[in-house]
Amino acid sequence: MSRRIRLQQFLVLAAFLFAVYWFVDGSALIAAGWVIVGLLNVYTLRREAEAEDDALNV
Repeated sequence: MSRRIRLQQFLVLAAFLFAVYWFVDGSALIAAGWVIVGLLNVYTLRREAEAEDDALNV
């Protein structure tokens, strides 16, 4: 696993943990924003994995 993928996985986890913190603190709107950031990072990770699979199949 490359450093970039590990960093992105850490950022996903951090975004979701930060969302939980904001939700518990009482700000659901900010928590929703951090959930969106986490989901975008997950989407990016999945797209990169699919791109690598496609490149190997050529």
